[in-house]
Amino acid sequence: MRSTARARKDARAARAEPHRSGSALSLEAFFGPEGPLAANLPGYEARPQQWQLAEAIEQAMEAGKPCLTEAGTGVGKSLAYLVPAVRAALRGKRTVISTHTINLQNQLMQKDLPLVLSLFTDAYEPVPYALMKGRGNYLCKQDFENARHDLFLMADPDFPRIRRWAARPDCTGDVADLPFTFAAWSEIACNQDTCRSQECHHYNDCFYYRMRFSAAQSKILVVNHALFLSDLALRRSDPNAGILPDYDHVVFDEAHHLEDVATKIFGIDFGSRRLVSLVERIRHIRGLDLDKARLQTLEDMNASLFIPFLQAGKSEFFFEEALQGEARVQVEEWTGKTCTAIEQLQKDLLEIAKDDETLRERLEGMARMCGRAREELSQLFFQQDDNAIRWAEVGMVGRGGKKEPRATLHLTPISVAGLLKEALWDRMEARKGSVVLTSATLANSGTFAYARSRLGVPEDALECLVGSPFDYKRQAMLYVPGHLPPPSPGQVYRDRAIAEIARILRLSEGRAFLLFTSRAMMNAVYDSLNGTLPFPLFKQGDMPPGKLIEAFRESGNGCLLGVQTFWEGVDVQGEALSCVIIDRLPFAVPDSPVIKARTQAIVDAGGDWFRDYAVPQAQIRLKQGFGRLIRTRADRGLVCILDSRLISRDYGPEFVQYLPPASRASKWPRVERFWRGELAPAAPAE
Repeated sequence: MRSTARARKDARAARAEPHRSGSALSLEAFFGPEGPLAANLPGYEARPQQWQLAEAIEQAMEAGKPCLTEAGTGVGKSLAYLVPAVRAALRGKRTVISTHTINLQNQLMQKDLPLVLSLFTDAYEPVPYALMKGRGNYLCKQDFENARHDLFLMADPDFPRIRRWAARPDCTGDVADLPFTFAAWSEIACNQDTCRSQECHHYNDCFYYRMRFSAAQSKILVVNHALFLSDLALRRSDPNAGILPDYDHVVFDEAHHLEDVATKIFGIDFGSRRLVSLVERIRHIRGLDLDKARLQTLEDMNASLFIPFLQAGKSEFFFEEALQGEARVQVEEWTGKTCTAIEQLQKDLLEIAKDDETLRERLEGMARMCGRAREELSQLFFQQDDNAIRWAEVGMVGRGGKKEPRATLHLTPISVAGLLKEALWDRMEARKGSVVLTSATLANSGTFAYARSRLGVPEDALECLVGSPFDYKRQAMLYVPGHLPPPSPGQVYRDRAIAEIARILRLSEGRAFLLFTSRAMMNAVYDSLNGTLPFPLFKQGDMPPGKLIEAFRESGNGCLLGVQTFWEGVDVQGEALSCVIIDRLPFAVPDSPVIKARTQAIVDAGGDWFRDYAVPQAQIRLKQGFGRLIRTRADRGLVCILDSRLISRDYGPEFVQYLPPASRASKWPRVERFWRGELAPAAPAE
């Protein structure tokens, strides 16, 4: 790495020679106190962690190697990977940046990328960049035209509003720009099965392909994990069938979500309404002469197929739990008959399409949807795969009193490591490209061993783990009430935990996030505290998440109670959020079929499922919850974890050791002294 003296020399040279302001500087100088960022970003503070992260990423890009990185809150990791990406773009290389959340995509496109690009005054021409979204986000002009044959859509009172929106000269076709919600959007959105690509007469002015044309001209692309992994899945079966243009580097931000997204993308989900919805779409086509009895028979078959799952009496379960003995034989027989009926419907649609030019394009698309449904249904029951489990989930779906039971059948990979090795790691190695994984919570126990094992990361991957620039000893206290018993079912523990929560909230005067691992506990706390404290309480589910955050901020002293949604990706700065309360260590529920299968695979391989799977997952999740509190150097407050296992169990110290280095307390008087500012930062924990 460059010395500080060299960095200062580079910075002075940059001021003397403006053409060296971007790509010719060392990264230490670029991110330094006299570099381009400091000169152009008001309030910028140089952080050594940021340029160290940037150097590791650029080294990986230049060497064509994988790289695992973790950067604590406040490092500014998006700039740390965007600067190397832009420098690579100036050398003709394309980088794909993949995120998990829309919020981060918006931040990159609207703020971070324009800022970084403005710093490269030595560029011969602007570096083009683009946001890519999946097909389902865009209006399909062909399906929109076909809607005139659909009696159901034509009767929708919002359909004329869609027509006016689509006719606007500035219309992007992106559902995100639609100023209202259209319930039947999926009927007119771009669809892989109905798309005719270059054969479509709307191809040259297609909203979706216009986006792809723009992406093909860009050197930096922003996508989400689902789209990126869908591209990989398509290329597994057909190397020419990808969605993204060829690229040299990929950066996965929020990379701790990769395993979950890959699990979904490389698996199959088949809902009990899928065939029903397909049949309804076919019925709504005006002028279609098709045997209605055949369509009804297919619906009846579908209903019979799902009966054993809907009657299983469980919300999540393996196929074997619902299909015992004769029931399994019967369901497999129904599956075969249903697949045959779908195949016959597909043939009928294609036969009619031959003779009906006005309906040909639409019927051929419906036929492809039939083909995909038949293939996936067959795979669900008959595909042999030792790395996959078959399971179902059942729930009530609908609004108000119109809810009805729905089932979804899943074929899910137990491990995605081998799938990613083939689709991602080997492919990028062959292309001599780099893959960077970054997150504020990717490591556990100070290493990347868990992420490596779960994602199949190659052994030669580079690593970079940098902490936060914040002064956690001064800014935050971690409080674990030593007097509370370990979490357990029953009213006694619940009452004591609620009493402790009330005491904490009175001290903090509200201004708190309460993060729970279960809705039952969240609801119990809300019901007990609502009306007993002089602070407004906001509970997840009472309004959309964005509106909840807005109401919380505006209240000034509110308390927001939430589960999974609010553990990460929420940024509330200042005194409005001065306390985070976590009810218990966030161990995953061990009775989920996917977790059962994964922990059993670890045991079968001779490992310890608790140490190798449950603890790393909980550590990462706990860091995410802790990270809600301190967002700037000016923030100050408490993180309270109401789980005495952090003190009493042998794994507890390992959790605490790898949380941000806040002051610590297990007794209430010390918490009060910290809150009043009477506690010296270096004082030992009691």
